[in-house]
This record gives sequence, structure tokens and C-alpha cells, in this order.
Amino acid sequence: MTPSAPAYGRSSVLPPRALLVALVAQLPLIARHWPLSPSLLQAIAGTTLVGIGAALNVWSARLFEQKAVGIRPFSPATTLVESGPFALSRHPMYVGLVALSVGVSLLTSVLANLWISVAFAIWLHHAYVLPEER
Repeated sequence: MTPSAPAYGRSSVLPPRALLVALVAQLPLIARHWPLSPSLLQAIAGTTLVGIGAALNVWSARLFEQKAVGIRPFSPATTLVESGPFALSRHPMYVGLVALSVGVSLLTSVLANLWISVAFAIWLHHAYVLPEER
């Protein structure tokens, strides 16, 4: 018996889990650069991005709950949410996840890990954004 494809899209890895993978992927370089010493600018920018990323995800999730829209990618949506962060981006939760990843790279001052955030953004775009737009 062969397992069937996931009902919610091409990828069986949901975006929050993929964020966890992206953050764990940063650990080898973080360990190599230990102790960390971010500049004041990196610390401020990183903290700001982590805060914005978290806020975007919480705000977006609450709007989905208020409108009774499924939060899981590819779940049926009876309503199009166009207020709050959705007025600026069609995918603020994905923007928030990438902001969290970039923010951690800046906070740790291991800028070489920014490539992981770029790869994460590209993966989100191809695995979720493009299929959701069809």
C-alpha cells in the first residue's frame, strides 16, 4: 500500500515546521562562531524583525479565526481576508516566518546564515505561494 499525497498541497512539511528546520540549520555556524557578538545595529534589526515576524503571524492568525478561515495552507476558504496585514501582503504569515528567520540570523551575528532565510523564502514561494494562487 502506497501512502497518498498530502491533502493540503505538494509539501508535507507545513511552514512553521519548515521554519524550525531553517532555524536548526543555522545551529552549526552559530556554534562555530560562539560566543556570539552582534553589533548594536544587528541586535536592534534582529530584534525588530523577530518582533515583526511574530506579530504578523499572531495578527494574521487572529484575523483568520475572526473570519472563520482555516489557517492551514490549502484549507477551504469561504472568505477572503483583506484587512490588517492582508491589506499589504497576500501572504503575511509567510513574510512573518521569513522575517523571524532573518531576525535570528542578525541577532546571532552569523550573517552567513542569511542564505538559509533566502532558501526558506524560495521554498515557501514554490511550495505554498504559487500553488495557493492557482
